[in-house]
Amino acid sequence: MQSDDPDVVIQVKAKARGMIKPTLVRWIAFIVITISLVVCTTLCILAIWKFTESETVWRAITTFIVVSVATAIFTFVNEKLG
Repeated sequence: MQSDDPDVVIQVKAKARGMIKPTLVRWIAFIVITISLVVCTTLCILAIWKFTESETVWRAITTFIVVSVATAIFTFVNEKLG
């Protein structure tokens, strides 16, 4: 015998939630990291051609790492605790 109960739909993927819209946060993180990467690459090329000091390159690379880590942490916290 068939039951007249409606089919039960199970949602497999949990909806992403956060204080700020997660897709917006991911886009902003992508843009910030991409801009930082382009700036660091440009400074490295300028340092190779001796248009800038090598100390500037190291500062730019460490800044890029700090910005990337901070952006990743913010994205993680927004999605998990938001």
